[in-house]
Amino acid sequence: MGWAIALFLTLLPLGIGHFPIAATELPPLTTAQSTNASDPISPLAAVVVDGRELFYLRSIDGFPAEFRAAFANRVLQEEIDRTPLSEAIAVRMVPQNSAITLRVNDRHLLTVTDQDLGMLDLPTEEQAQAWADQLTQELSQAQMERSPKYQRRALIIGGVILVGAIAVYALLGQLRRFVCRYAAQRQRDEVPVTWFSHGTVRLLLPSGTLLLQILLGLGVGVYLTNLLPQLRSWRYVAQNFLAETFTAPIFILNDQGYSALDVVKFLALAVGLWMAVRGVTLIVKSRLLGAIGANRSFQDGIAILLQLVLNTLGLLVLLQILGVDVSSIALLASVLGVGIGFGLQNIANNLISGLIILLERPVQVGDFVSLGDLAGTVERIGARSTEIRTLDLVTIIVPNSEFIENKVVNWSHGHPVSRLHIPLGVAYQSDVKQVHTAVLQAAEAHPEVLRFPKPKLWFQGFGDSSLDFELLVWIREPRHQFQVRSDLYYLIEANLRCHQIEIPFPQRDLHLRSPALESLTALLRPDGVPPINGTATANKSIPPRQSMLSELTAWADFLRQQDGLSERDVQTLMEEMRGPQGVEIRDRRYGLRLFPRCFIGSEAVSWLVQTQNTTREEAVRIGQQLIERCVIHHVTDEHSFKDEYLFYRFYADESKAPSRPT
Repeated sequence: MGWAIALFLTLLPLGIGHFPIAATELPPLTTAQSTNASDPISPLAAVVVDGRELFYLRSIDGFPAEFRAAFANRVLQEEIDRTPLSEAIAVRMVPQNSAITLRVNDRHLLTVTDQDLGMLDLPTEEQAQAWADQLTQELSQAQMERSPKYQRRALIIGGVILVGAIAVYALLGQLRRFVCRYAAQRQRDEVPVTWFSHGTVRLLLPSGTLLLQILLGLGVGVYLTNLLPQLRSWRYVAQNFLAETFTAPIFILNDQGYSALDVVKFLALAVGLWMAVRGVTLIVKSRLLGAIGANRSFQDGIAILLQLVLNTLGLLVLLQILGVDVSSIALLASVLGVGIGFGLQNIANNLISGLIILLERPVQVGDFVSLGDLAGTVERIGARSTEIRTLDLVTIIVPNSEFIENKVVNWSHGHPVSRLHIPLGVAYQSDVKQVHTAVLQAAEAHPEVLRFPKPKLWFQGFGDSSLDFELLVWIREPRHQFQVRSDLYYLIEANLRCHQIEIPFPQRDLHLRSPALESLTALLRPDGVPPINGTATANKSIPPRQSMLSELTAWADFLRQQDGLSERDVQTLMEEMRGPQGVEIRDRRYGLRLFPRCFIGSEAVSWLVQTQNTTREEAVRIGQQLIERCVIHHVTDEHSFKDEYLFYRFYADESKAPSRPT
């Protein structure tokens, strides 16, 4: 690909704007245009030797410039081909009336007239002498380049340069592929990238290596075609053909013709504009927005809006540079807009939805979302679509309209802590208290289950074959919920097995009734009392009412203890908070008053969140329980426990304090 682009560019640049006829082609005289000798902008045609333009001729009466140059080029080529290399090609000036004729090996070449001087204030003899000296030097060079010695040396040099260029080209390709693989691997491994690796590795280095490959092919192509005269002549003809093809108008806009070359220029400038805008937005995103601490979603939104604005303004400037009246294409744009609106309404819907997402920010980069049967992490929010990477590390492109029109579960929105519901069932003969203890022990053993809020086991009801429960646990990472759910089922099954609690399977009880059999059973009973509804009553003792009330009270107290802190928890928590790694307890001053050995409520909340694996809301609730258990209190006993800049003190530190504030 790079070599093809380089070959095309090699043939294009040097001949654009000049259209001389090849040496073997003679235009018909009917195309001649007589021009005034004083016209400084009359058509020009080049005299060429082996692809090198020497000087330009103008049209004279009856002889257009193209005809004169084509005749001179044919004479020069014939004399070069038939003159032996051991003989020099002679160029002479012959005066003729008011003009001077140049002859090559006594063959007429051209006549130097005043028209050829154009606006130059030179004598005709001086101009003819300069052209004769230039022809002598170039013809000598042409003969030297056709010698076997020169061509052998040129082939050797060209081969060495070609092999070296191919090796460098391959190395650049390997470097580009390595950089792309490296960036993709870092993205798959979720490795944080710096501005250098993100901006250079992901964008600049691959594009830079491709540009170097193209420039390498272009430079090598130009150099190799300059080594041999035959290749140089072919390149010159090809350049002129491409120049004629690409500079011919292909459409007219506002009475001005635009060629394929103008279109290529516009596309090249547009690509350059796009790359420049990408670089600017990358710097703004990483250097400016990253420095002020903006989150990733806000950075992406600002980057997209900045790209849209800069690209729009840049395209308007490019159109003005190319001479396109922007106001004249407004009507065309409006007509096309109506047609495109009907044909691309889905794309327009996605673009508007993307703008709404960026403004309202219901979904941000890094959020874990569920959309239908799709669950994954939002990797990028684009103008038209959003990339979601699933737990299987598969990237799925979702149109932005799906997030606006459908229900989206954003597990990370606002607060990443979420609660899992894990249903389970046990056999009817199981001890409910034992089930409660076994299941909560299994839940508390998992490292990703938060200690606060504590796990809970809800009794859901009496099922057909089991006692139905639902375990509620809190986790901090929503994307780990499927793994945590599986781990908890493993732990619950193992703990229930240790406590010999049975997990039932669906079952049905079948009861058979027969009137004859019931009558026979009544006769065989010693008391002669028939069974009620065909069922014998069991002689079981009913527990007294006081015993039942005591059991219910004990069970209620047990459930209340599960929601609060036990005495052991309180003692452990107090020791940790007052320990070396606990909250900062020191003398603090507020206004003119000094409060000894106290800590700040908001700092205590942060410490509980970091060390006790809890949320800030639950940390406040724990602090309030410590106040209710007479472990801590507000220094002036005016506030409950709050996540604010308030002073609290342990009652255990009262004896160490110089005085207790009143």
